[in-house]
Amino acid sequence: MNHTATPRRTLRRAVKGILVRGISLSLMLYVLFPFLWLVLSSVKLPVELLSRPPVIIPEKLTFKYYANLFENGSFMTAVWNSLIVAGFTTLLSLVLGVFASYVFARLKFPGRKTVFLTILGSQMLPQMALLIPLFILMRMTGLLYSFQGLVLAYITFSLPYVVWMYYSFLQSLPHEIEEASRIDGCTRLQSIFRIMLPLSATGLTATGVFVFIGAWNEFLLASVLTDSGSRTLPSRISEFIGQDRIAYELMFPAGVISCIPVLVLVLYFQKYIVQGLTEGGVK
Repeated sequence: MNHTATPRRTLRRAVKGILVRGISLSLMLYVLFPFLWLVLSSVKLPVELLSRPPVIIPEKLTFKYYANLFENGSFMTAVWNSLIVAGFTTLLSLVLGVFASYVFARLKFPGRKTVFLTILGSQMLPQMALLIPLFILMRMTGLLYSFQGLVLAYITFSLPYVVWMYYSFLQSLPHEIEEASRIDGCTRLQSIFRIMLPLSATGLTATGVFVFIGAWNEFLLASVLTDSGSRTLPSRISEFIGQDRIAYELMFPAGVISCIPVLVLVLYFQKYIVQGLTEGGVK
């Protein structure tokens, strides 16, 4: 027996552990650094924001710009608008997506695969390509610069994603469970609400979280399809960039505030997100 093998193996494991932890820590810092910079910059004095070399840790903290934002009626209106638009987009996308996914996953009809692939293929279309058609369509229907128009535009992009995700969850559920409920007297609609939805609740929650985040962060459509009364948070923050001056002291606190709902949502539903993605969303 080679007595030097055990110390060498122990040394290799120790070195491997140090390398793995070092790489993990480096990746974490790389990912979190922009957010840390955003948070630290939101409490700096204006003179420190533009100083050269840059000041990382502020000498004196100030929260007066947060107070200015909360006293600003148009900013708080934009926060409320974003909550309304993202909330309704998520709700309607999930409702429509559940029924559409069920049709494609459980029913047989001519052209099913073609229609399904066409819906999924619409995910490949960039927003910029549909911006002008959506603008003209909203103006013709009188929905331009309204919440309803923006929600409908967002559903155009989020519904294929919901169908794609929830279809995978439904495919992972055994057909025998639904057939047993039908034998017991359930209609298809009752099977969806009593059997399918409870069994796929984690996947549906994970999908809803991602749809909400997408609608909350969306900027391009919101900047074109809204006006001052229906402006959402991303497009409102962009207005801090003027022709003569950029209001950094307001942009950084506004950026932090815009991150809070998403962070709360992800932290609260993190268990469902992980379970949902591993149970069928990525199969």
